[in-house]
Amino acid sequence: MRKPPEQLFGRLLDSLTDIFALVLDRDQRIVYANAAFLEHFAVSWEEVAGRSCFDLVSPFSSRQPAEGGFCPTELGPFYPARTHLSREAHGKKYVYETTFYRLLNGEEAPWTVCVFRDVTERFVLESQIRKLDELERKLVQASIDGIVVNDMEGNVLIFNEGAAKILGYTPEEAIGRVTADVFYPPGIAHEIKDKIYAPDYGGVGILENYETMARRQDGTLVPIWLSARLLQENEQEVGIVGYFRDLRERKRLEEEVLRNERLAVLGKAVARITHEIKNPLMLIGGFAQQCAREQGISLEGQRKLQLIREEVLRLEKFLGELGTFTRITPTQKTPGDLLALVREVAESLEDVFKAQQVVFEIQNPGQIPRFFFDPGQIRQVLVNLFKNSLEAMPKGGRLTLGLEVQGESLEIRVTDTGPGISPEHLQVLFTPFFSTKAGGTGLGLTICRQLIEQHGGEIKIDSEVGRGTTCLIGLPLNARPGAPG
Repeated sequence: MRKPPEQLFGRLLDSLTDIFALVLDRDQRIVYANAAFLEHFAVSWEEVAGRSCFDLVSPFSSRQPAEGGFCPTELGPFYPARTHLSREAHGKKYVYETTFYRLLNGEEAPWTVCVFRDVTERFVLESQIRKLDELERKLVQASIDGIVVNDMEGNVLIFNEGAAKILGYTPEEAIGRVTADVFYPPGIAHEIKDKIYAPDYGGVGILENYETMARRQDGTLVPIWLSARLLQENEQEVGIVGYFRDLRERKRLEEEVLRNERLAVLGKAVARITHEIKNPLMLIGGFAQQCAREQGISLEGQRKLQLIREEVLRLEKFLGELGTFTRITPTQKTPGDLLALVREVAESLEDVFKAQQVVFEIQNPGQIPRFFFDPGQIRQVLVNLFKNSLEAMPKGGRLTLGLEVQGESLEIRVTDTGPGISPEHLQVLFTPFFSTKAGGTGLGLTICRQLIEQHGGEIKIDSEVGRGTTCLIGLPLNARPGAPG
């Protein structure tokens, strides 16, 4: 019959059905095993009594092979070492939390208590929670929308990759380092918080589909569509989660649709106006030319007739450009060699370059692949840009065209050494009918943008007074016929 160190202690351990216990003497021999241990591990008291703990075959499979299973592997005055062990039995996997205690008697430690607790259900539940947390984290990170969670003081707790793309911060720069108000223009964060508590946008504690502006790390503003919720725990407000969508692309498409609608209306008006004006212009120009051939006209009369002819030509040119601007011609893409087209346009303007003492150069052509584009429309863009640069350098200079493949796009840079463009003019260069040149129609760059956007590309101007101007164009290399980009 097994005898516990103390009767009360033994009865206490035997009453524990969810704890499996061994008691070892100072030589690590088994002097006690409670009933739950013997039943759970299917051994008898006679098999284990008086044996060294290390003689027992460990049934555990541990992540740390050096662990001794039933036996403590370290000695010390007090050893509450806690770890997890697992085993498989009867087609089931068990997980145990193990703890070893040294019972002190003065300076001596006569007993070691080895405790094994079955925590399988808790371990499975924790694993499921961890998996759900991981799934939730991945879903948050995979969202194309920005997701930001902050506490009630505004400290950022969660900042996903969607938010990083929209706002320009990395998660490391945002989480725990800034407060959520930096993501908005001054006063907007307070206004948003007021609206969350108001009942007008989905209910108290809710803000649904609210259009506002966010502020990027570089200070630029981004239109967003914001939804937000108050987070509560134990009926206490603990934070706010905000979901926001970048509206820049939607705004661009809305502006494009609106612009096309306006152009359609304007096109009808222009067609009527052109028809009404063109014939009288032809008559005026023709009569002026006939009058100039008459004998006896004074020099002053000749000068006035020449002025009439020049103004007629200017009006005819304006009507032609206005018709091009208002008439959206479908892009006809074919596989072509852009570098060859650039050289062709440059050769056609070679005499003009020489007359104005402008040096033209193609930089870094490299290997430019053939891709789909409309050669007529891109030729018109190049001619317009080259003429703008020539007009900016009437006394000579350098005109450079650079070509470079950037991923799936071709980057075209047209740079001149002219006087540059002032910041206030730079902001409105693509506005129809705006021009800084005497007699200019203000439609050249607008038409260029229209043609580039029909290719699915982008165009922008960078300039500095006294240092010249660069026009940067990006064209997609993977565009197919009939597709805008």
